[in-house]
Amino acid sequence: MDSAEIRKLYLDYFNQRGHTIVSTSSLIPFDDPTLLFTNAGMVQFKKFWATPVQLPYSRAVTCQKCMRAGGKDSDIDKIGITGRHHTFFEMLGNFSFGDYFKKETIEWAYEFTIKYLKIPEDIIWVSYYEKDDETKNIWKKFLPDNKIVPLSAKDNFWGPAGETGPCGPCTELYLDFGENLSCGADCKPGCECGRFLEFWNLVFPQYDRQNDGSLPPLKRRGVDTGMGLERIARILQKTPSNYETDLFLPLIKEIEKISGQGYGEQEDKKPFFRIIADHIRAAVFLIDDNVLPSNEGRGYVLRRILRRAGINGVNLGIKEPFLYYLSSVPIKIMQDVYPTLREHREMINRVIHEEEEKFHSLLNSASKNFYDLTGNVKGKLIPGDVAFKLYDTYGIPRDILEDLSFQENRLIDWEGFNKQLDNQKRLSRFSTNIGMQKTVVFEKTPLTETVFTGYQKTEDEGSIVAVYRDVKRPLFYVVLDRTPFYPEKGGQVGDRGVIENEYVRFRVTDTQVDEKGHIYHKGKIEKGSQEQFANNNEVKAVVDSEFRKRVSINHTSTHLLHYALRKVLGKDVRQAGSFITDERLRFDFVCFSNLSADIIEKVESIIQDKIIQNSPVSVEEMSLDEAMERGAIALFLEKYGEKVRVIQTGDYHAEVCGGTHIRRTGDILIFRITEFSSIGKNLKRIEAVTYKNAVEYLERYRNIIEEIGQKLEVEIDKVSQKVDRILIERREKDRIIDRYENILSGKFSDDIACKKESFEINGNIFSFASGILKMENDDLISRVADNVMDRIKKGIVFLGNIKDDRIFTVIKVSGELKEKLSAAKVMKEISRILEGQGGGSPAFARGSGKNPKNFSEAVEKIREMIKTQGK
Repeated sequence: MDSAEIRKLYLDYFNQRGHTIVSTSSLIPFDDPTLLFTNAGMVQFKKFWATPVQLPYSRAVTCQKCMRAGGKDSDIDKIGITGRHHTFFEMLGNFSFGDYFKKETIEWAYEFTIKYLKIPEDIIWVSYYEKDDETKNIWKKFLPDNKIVPLSAKDNFWGPAGETGPCGPCTELYLDFGENLSCGADCKPGCECGRFLEFWNLVFPQYDRQNDGSLPPLKRRGVDTGMGLERIARILQKTPSNYETDLFLPLIKEIEKISGQGYGEQEDKKPFFRIIADHIRAAVFLIDDNVLPSNEGRGYVLRRILRRAGINGVNLGIKEPFLYYLSSVPIKIMQDVYPTLREHREMINRVIHEEEEKFHSLLNSASKNFYDLTGNVKGKLIPGDVAFKLYDTYGIPRDILEDLSFQENRLIDWEGFNKQLDNQKRLSRFSTNIGMQKTVVFEKTPLTETVFTGYQKTEDEGSIVAVYRDVKRPLFYVVLDRTPFYPEKGGQVGDRGVIENEYVRFRVTDTQVDEKGHIYHKGKIEKGSQEQFANNNEVKAVVDSEFRKRVSINHTSTHLLHYALRKVLGKDVRQAGSFITDERLRFDFVCFSNLSADIIEKVESIIQDKIIQNSPVSVEEMSLDEAMERGAIALFLEKYGEKVRVIQTGDYHAEVCGGTHIRRTGDILIFRITEFSSIGKNLKRIEAVTYKNAVEYLERYRNIIEEIGQKLEVEIDKVSQKVDRILIERREKDRIIDRYENILSGKFSDDIACKKESFEINGNIFSFASGILKMENDDLISRVADNVMDRIKKGIVFLGNIKDDRIFTVIKVSGELKEKLSAAKVMKEISRILEGQGGGSPAFARGSGKNPKNFSEAVEKIREMIKTQGK
């Protein structure tokens, strides 16, 4: 079976057994701030086990995109060596949420493996958690005791996927490649000898690991299985490693063509092929999910992946960028399963190409500096201070240092490096958006997911289910069972307002949500006490309607901005982030064109036209697949559920969006771009104001123009003409002044040159000219020095210009003399005399001092220096 058949067979098998086929979630785990990437199939379902939320289904089956690069589960250092590890991979999984448990899971796993995948029973082994006798006894129905192996918690107790969350015992299925690969009499699953290959992990989430390490039982126990598609394809296609399957072989063959080398010709070069093949797949899928190269977080992981692939290309003799070209291969293989790859093909290609070009330029200089500094270091260990100098002084990133040292079969003293680096900031750190340190005032357990009612209303009644006090600040966090307050997400700020009853009043200044769906109302108590909150649970929650309206106007405006940018600049424009408040909006986007004032004017004009049209803004719920079929833009900047909200603006633009919006574009009133800039390679930012803030913005400029008009004594509509006339007059005056200064500097130059002194050095005759000027324009002193040098031809010129009780000086030395009498050195000497400072080059130096009276002494000092050189 090829990989597409395996994927379909798995999904169909469990769908026929009551499982809902759930689409893959993004590689960015928006509901879990403890994770850098989605690293397992269960990530999108964590809250189904940990909280008693209403379930859309009790059984699910998925083929999930996963990434293990960066963070605690990173496999990046194993890539290319084992033949079975990957940064990006697809995980087939079936899940139960309070439904079936161990018995059905094991029975179905066995049946699917033997009857559907047709893997011979005699080469199947399993492992289980050594304390889990229930699992052991179920397996005894299918396999002999000697093929059921107990392992410790290190191997057979899984999770959580992040720092906290669902975890539990697991049992794994292994394929036995034969005793000829055995490492000895005790060889069994879990060995790294290569005899056994684990291909399916059946996890039984029973516990909810907390921050303190405790393991309370989950609200719902369940099932979480994971079968790597790449590994099972290897087994069924009978290939030596994952890299010879249909998922990778087209990539390997393309790398052979580009490099001119054979994959199987030299064993020591196989890892280079494998790393390139693995990493280009990872890069393609990361960019498809809106991750762009940067120096921190996910963007840094992408940059490191592309650089490692590039270095391994160099190892195969590929000297030019090639990954951008190679990216078309995984897109072609996977585009039918992941259609967004086809849509984003050109953008993926361009992002990779530009990152490659930047990297090749860096690599050329990095390699030279690396070999220069480490060439004389004896032994295999490169000292930490040497590595740090390469990093700090020459700007060679740590990952490139690792790869360059690996190529030379050397190691770096990273402990010494880290001491030099002084508490290096972890590039892959990713913290929660709430980040609150709290103590419990009141908490009703179990705490369920908050019901959000704010799409339909801005006022609602609810019950207080939890109150927390902030440890560091005089703030409280209130959780209700239902609320109309929209929590911060998708770039939109959280709502403000009031929660109250006759006994208490709580001013909400911000609203946040955690990964379990609990909505926290942050603010201060205005009436009552914290104890009264606990005793008077029924409250009225009222959102500040004007605040919500302004935020909603700005959110709808970002949709219009996205539409206008795509219309003016093309479909390559892609949102990369936003920040939407009641006062302004900020919109970040990928764009391969430069922004100009003309483009901004066109974008503004399109948006204002749509505002005047007063287009309807409607909301409809549907599946993500249906939304995509209708042409809606799905940004994958947040996690989508089973149903998504599609915001339709007129008949011209639709986006999948969870934010709040207005009903007609006319409510925006006015849209004005206040700033546009570039914030990274192909990453642009636009900031804008709307509604009353735009009126205030325009009013400020009107006031400024009126003030200018009053000062110029003209009407507002004639200010521009008046300014034009002033500029013309100014340029004419500048020309007159420049002509006068030329005449003046010529006269000064003639006077000073006539008083030149001659001196001899090594048989050559030179001249020394000096003098004092008194001019308003300090820049003229340099022009006079040039003119004097033109007149004396060879020698040294020393001039001073006295202004406001200070003296400004220049020294100019001709080419034949500057090695013996450097202008910079002469300036250093005379600056002491003039009680000032200065500097420059051997040919020209500038300075200033606060004692002009000592100019004659400075001239005499230069004469002494000349005489010293003449001896």
